[in-house]
Order: sequence, then C-alpha cells, then structure tokens
Amino acid sequence: MTDFRFRHLEKYRVGGTDSEMQLRVPAPLSPSGKAYKECPDSECSPRLFQLGGAPPDWVISDDKRKLICREPGADGTTCPYCGRPDQDSAFVAGMDIEAIKEQIGYEATRDVHDWLGNMARDFNRKTTGGLLSISMEVSSPPPSAPLAIREDLLRDLTCAICSRNYGVYAIALYCPDCGAPALAAHFSRELELVGRQIELASGKQDDDPELGYRLLGNAHEDVLTAFETAQKITYRHLMRLRLPERYEELCSAKAVANAFQNIDRSRTLFAKLSLDPFGTLSTDENEVLIVNIQKRHVIGHNLSLADDRYQAIAKDAKPGQTISLLREDVERFAAVASKVVSFLDSNLPIPVQQLFDKSAGPQA
Repeated sequence: MTDFRFRHLEKYRVGGTDSEMQLRVPAPLSPSGKAYKECPDSECSPRLFQLGGAPPDWVISDDKRKLICREPGADGTTCPYCGRPDQDSAFVAGMDIEAIKEQIGYEATRDVHDWLGNMARDFNRKTTGGLLSISMEVSSPPPSAPLAIREDLLRDLTCAICSRNYGVYAIALYCPDCGAPALAAHFSRELELVGRQIELASGKQDDDPELGYRLLGNAHEDVLTAFETAQKITYRHLMRLRLPERYEELCSAKAVANAFQNIDRSRTLFAKLSLDPFGTLSTDENEVLIVNIQKRHVIGHNLSLADDRYQAIAKDAKPGQTISLLREDVERFAAVASKVVSFLDSNLPIPVQQLFDKSAGPQA
C-alpha cells in the first residue's frame, strides 16, 4: 500500500513541513496577463483594478522622482481611484482568495484520488491468483479543474513614470505601482479616442455628411464628458483629503450636480480648495471653453439647432439653424480642456499614508 503524499499540492510549496506546508498559489490572470487587485477601503469606488507584470528594467529619471511615493517594484500598492497606499497583501482581491482556495482544494482532492487509485492497484496486484478473487476500485471520477475567468478591464494604460502596465474602469488618479499622479495620462487616452472618432467623421464628410456631422458631434460630447469627469473626481478626492468633515455637504449630488459643465460654477467649487483650474488660461482659451460647453448642450439637447442662449455667446449663430461644428473646433476644445486637466494633475498630492490617516477614508 503506497504512502500518502500531496504530490500535486507540493508544486506550490515554498516552505514548511510535509504536514504543514507553506504554499504560494498564483492568482488567476486576465488574457493580457494582469492580476485583479481590490482597494482595502470599503468606501472606495469602484475598488477593482488590475496590475500587469513588472517591466524588466526599472528606470525613473531624476526629474520624475518627486512624483512617486515608492520605488517601482517595492512592496506596496496605491489605489488608482482613491490614492490609498498599503502593502501589496492588502490589495489581494476577494474573488482571487476564493479562487486560490478552490485551486488548493482541487489539487488536494487530486492527490487523494490518485492515492486511492494507487492503493487499489497495489491491493489488486497482491490478491490476484487465489481461489477467492477480491478486487478494489475507485468509482468516483477525477475532480474537475476549477475555472476562474478574469477579463481585462476596458481602460489599459502604461505608467509614463515607471512603465508599469495596469487596467482600471474608465479613469483614475494614480499609478498603482509607483503612486505617481496619472489623471493627465487618462485624459490623454480619452483624447486619443476622440482623435480616432474625428478621423472616422472626416471619412464620412463626402459620402454621408449628416453621419459625419453626427460622429463629430459624438467626439465633441466625449471631450466634455471626460473634462467634466476629470474635474469631478479630482474635486471629490481633494475635498475628502483636505476637508473630510465637510465632504458629505460639499460633494453631495445636490451640491455638485453638473457644476463642472460650467466654468463659473466649477471655479466656485474649486475655490473652496484654494484652487483655480482656469487661472492659467488666456481670455481666448476661456472663450473656447465657454462656447464649446454651450455648443455641446445645443448638439446634445436641441438636435444641433441654435437657440437664443447660444446666439448670445456665438454671434454668428442664428436661432433655428444648425450650428457649425468643424474638426478644428473639437481639437481646439480638447487642447484647452487638456491644459485644465494638467493643472489638476499637478495639484494631486503624492499619496502617503499620513494623508489618509487624517481623513475619513477617501474615494474618487
């Protein structure tokens, strides 16, 4: 009769004894090789993100070192949404813990099944040839391997500072590895997609001008949506860190509403944080934002027909007529919005634990 041994389970062994093994079981990976991570702050939303493999060479220029909170590859992770830093082990995703338990159970069950099969073969071999025939068999089938499905998140980025690849939902504030601010990088990705939409629209101008106009309008809308979102998550993040006692009051749906679609209202909110994201813009650049924000409302809510309100800020518009929208308009709007987002990015604090010890649990 064979001695029992966890032959399958032993491949994960990294220490301990035969009876009390220390195991290291890798987490399931997405198709592109990323592992799920989950922010330990239960109030953070959406919490879930992904980390890809570390690049072979960690090289950070001296002028970028002021932007990071840790050396790339060192123990520690930063939540890309709320900025909370902690040890790597704090970010293990709950679903991966369950998947690893299932994998361990599967390997242990395989070992038991194999051991019983070997024992049955040994027994049958020893009892063959007598007057009385006795045999043993294992009737249960081998266990089925657990299946853990991990999908890549839609937003895939590589940190411009430490070169770590990661995935998030839509937009985030920080690189999860080195902790450097990443809002501007996420906005740039939005503008890349807008640029591709503009090219699609341009290709339709000759054979289907109405479709081309509609596609260009969608690109224009996406600039404002990304611009509004970047302002909103930055405002809430900074408010949570600087004025946590007033967060619920100043960041409620009623207090914020669609304020970040209006320069004056956005300025009023950021003034509570002693910031003016539009202060570095020229008069012409401010005018670009004002006109294009209002143009977006006309395109989205009035089938692109100019009204009296739009005519008041765009002198060449005539009520009841379709407003003009050129690719140059969208590109100029995107460029000016990018300047504002870069200002916000430069005012994000480098995430260190002391910031969060004083707050009430930030969330983006």
